[in-house]
Amino acid sequence: MTDLYQGDPRLVLGNDGVDLPFRGGQPIMDQGWENAVLISLFTREGFYGNIFAETDSQRIGARFEDELEKPLTVAQITKIQDAGQKALQWLIDDGYASRIIVQPTNPTSYRVEVFVLIEPQGQDIQILLLKKNGLNWIAQKLDPAHSRI
Repeated sequence: MTDLYQGDPRLVLGNDGVDLPFRGGQPIMDQGWENAVLISLFTREGFYGNIFAETDSQRIGARFEDELEKPLTVAQITKIQDAGQKALQWLIDDGYASRIIVQPTNPTSYRVEVFVLIEPQGQDIQILLLKKNGLNWIAQKLDPAHSRI
């Protein structure tokens, strides 16, 4: 059983950004990779909080969301993939994961799906599926934090 009070408050993608869900006054906590992936992918370059970073490796910001706002073509799908890989490369560089795969697809004209596969050091593979339906993002994973409360 996972300790309900350990980890980070779970971030949930919504229409207006990110929400923090609560149950009975307790934020839903997550010890997985979901928060790290969401923050890495959806924090734009030039994040104002980087003023507090002491080193370049502590700065965050990616072009992932910028690339997703452009018209979708085969070439653009590759740019989205490259931006996602670059945003998550720190997990490999800092020794948290041995492999990261970002695979975007465009099953219909208004929908983009991005599979993020993370192979953490010494742990089972984690899969996060991000779906963009029109303007809304939905994050799903195999073991969501909210299922443990």
